[in-house]
Amino acid sequence: MFYRQKLLFLSALLLGVCTIASPSEAYLRLDQVPPLIYDMEKTTDELSKEMEVHQEKPFGDETLSMEVTLPIGWHRYETETLQEEQDDKKGLVDGLSKKSYQIEKGGDIFRMLVRYSTPPRIQRRSEFRVRSIEISSLISLENWFTELILQMGFSPEGLNKISEDRLEAQYTIFEYGEPMVTRAVITRSGNKIIIAEYMVHQENYNREKDQQIYAMKQFKMLDPREDLPIALNTYPFVDIAKFQYPQNWLLYTPGITTIERMEASIINLRGMSEDQYSNKYSRIQMNGRVDVSVVYKGEGVTVESEMGLIGQALKDNGLVLSDRIDLDKDFKVHEKISKSSVNVYHIIPPVSTEMKTNLFSRSKAVNNKLADYEYWIGILETPGRYYFVRLLTIGRDEDFRAWAENTEVFRVLLGSISPVNDDIH
Repeated sequence: MFYRQKLLFLSALLLGVCTIASPSEAYLRLDQVPPLIYDMEKTTDELSKEMEVHQEKPFGDETLSMEVTLPIGWHRYETETLQEEQDDKKGLVDGLSKKSYQIEKGGDIFRMLVRYSTPPRIQRRSEFRVRSIEISSLISLENWFTELILQMGFSPEGLNKISEDRLEAQYTIFEYGEPMVTRAVITRSGNKIIIAEYMVHQENYNREKDQQIYAMKQFKMLDPREDLPIALNTYPFVDIAKFQYPQNWLLYTPGITTIERMEASIINLRGMSEDQYSNKYSRIQMNGRVDVSVVYKGEGVTVESEMGLIGQALKDNGLVLSDRIDLDKDFKVHEKISKSSVNVYHIIPPVSTEMKTNLFSRSKAVNNKLADYEYWIGILETPGRYYFVRLLTIGRDEDFRAWAENTEVFRVLLGSISPVNDDIH
């Protein structure tokens, strides 16, 4: 009963927004990083004669097969077992620490797929490596990379977004105090994110940068999986419309009594164990929630009137909107959507047990500090109906990973809304 009451409270909390506020700066925007530079002194014909192509299929997995282009004569490490034995003996390999190969990330560990280095030489060796990490939630490649930057403590010197599934970046990392200029490709295959890195010691960078740039431009996955890392469920508003949501979110529907106004919500709860009977309810935390309202364009129904109702419900629950956040992102919507807009705000939650302090964020250690939340609202329009899609998420400053996952769910849900019988009422 307590659990049901808590869900009902969460379900009542967030219905909408109606305000005008001043804009604020977004957090860690990768589009503010300078563009990656591709200038080379040698021509591509000259470089192609210095390089050789390797076909790799780690662990016999077709979805991880790749084409690697490297300078002729580089040495390939055959197994990570040998690598670990060498690490245990001397603490590092070719001047690079074991930490470079196994980095814990939210309890997960990178898996080494491919590793090459220059032959023994007087100068410090350069290295090429490809690692992967499994993810079990929706998250954009940009936000995943931003989280990696936050965790590892380096700043990109250049970045290009080639597509939704490929980033190219350059940054400097330090191994035992030694600076390694690193050019990387970040891509994905199904539930795996793959990061390929070509690392050159700073003292050798000018001599090798052409080869580094060329090699990373040529790197590619040969047969990546295109499916999402987690399956989507479909919820239909009878035969009027439908949307998709990740199966690890909880669906809440109050029941449809009229097709002129329909509601549904999905909730992201954190702190629940697999055995629902052993849950400690005080540890359950709402990290995100999306509400969807579908309203028929009857007489007197306008965006303004609906926003007024939504805004009043928000005020009734004691939620206060703060500053507006600039949003420079195009959201994809269904072809039957005639108009769309998205706005984002900071939100101050009420002083309540459920939202006062986020148990999984930095605010846990600060007494009586309200956790920071954000409120996203998308308004979609068809000839016959309005769709109001609202996201309440833990703020990016509180828990960046949770924020990134929640906003990606919002994006996917928004793009999946499909009108079916738009003119029925």
